[in-house]
Amino acid sequence: MDLERAHGSLRAARLCLQQRLFDSAANRAYFATFQAAICALEGEGIKRDEWAHKGVHSDFVQLFVRRRKIVPASFVGTLPSLMQLRHIADYQQPGVSQRQAERAVRLAQEFVELLIKEVFDATETKRP
Repeated sequence: MDLERAHGSLRAARLCLQQRLFDSAANRAYFATFQAAICALEGEGIKRDEWAHKGVHSDFVQLFVRRRKIVPASFVGTLPSLMQLRHIADYQQPGVSQRQAERAVRLAQEFVELLIKEVFDATETKRP
């Protein structure tokens, strides 16, 4: 997966937030983190024909938080909590609040920025 897809989802989340489309903002925020996590896993040589959400969550935490300790433990719950918020946004009434959407977008931004700094930049500096 291309990291640009995660960036696009993050941009869409911010635009949806600006337009007061809170459910869509939460949805895009989750997918920004999900797509960035897949990119990080693929960068470590982990490939799947199809990425299951819970599998990505588990593999990401196992590799980047527990084993390599690149991502702080405070981010362990990021993917599951944003997925839960996405489910509320997509399938429940009344959906997510403005405050929840703002938090989701902020958390997604922090998650993607952290991966760029700690995972992707680190990978680039290792290459000849």
